[in-house]
Amino acid sequence: MFSLIPREVRFFDLFEQQSQHMIQGAALLHELVHNFSDARAKAHAIKEVEHQGDQVTHEIVKRLNTTFITPIDREDIHDLATRLDDVLDYIEAAAERLVVYRIKEPTSACRAMAEVIVRIVAATDRTIRCLRTMDPGFHEHAVEVNRLENSADNLLRDSLAAMFEASSDPIEVIKWKEIYETMEIVTDRCEDVANVIEGIILKMA
Repeated sequence: MFSLIPREVRFFDLFEQQSQHMIQGAALLHELVHNFSDARAKAHAIKEVEHQGDQVTHEIVKRLNTTFITPIDREDIHDLATRLDDVLDYIEAAAERLVVYRIKEPTSACRAMAEVIVRIVAATDRTIRCLRTMDPGFHEHAVEVNRLENSADNLLRDSLAAMFEASSDPIEVIKWKEIYETMEIVTDRCEDVANVIEGIILKMA
């Protein structure tokens, strides 16, 4: 009987829509750190994208509570929605810290981290687009997400080591340590997204 009831596939549209918000947020963060004029306005633009992402998350939860047959397990839908929301939250948090901490100019390490974020968000988007068809090609995109997350880990470690060695201002060290760590968390959350999708695809195979 259940096979005759259509499944609500709008969830895939919403996941892909959220992924576009992630791409937009990452691009705006990249622009912010490479051109720091009007930083407050640029951070506000990222906040607006994060707010749009919140609305998508609410829509996913609303549909989850009103849909009889879902295309994948309910707990997986909720988990993936939460992980995607986390990516946007940390992109917005990184931008906010750059403004709140009154950073005069982003460092080369900050810009390098933003480059990694743009690339890992793009790779994460490719994993999300595999979900609708349970595309086995997902694996190569997941490997790339993992590689970029490792790259961000290394960049964080090297940046902190260089800063502790070179800086004589403890306040600046504290500021940049938190900014770098927040940016690195973006890549951790992207890896979480890929891991959730991998679990879904393995379960559905």
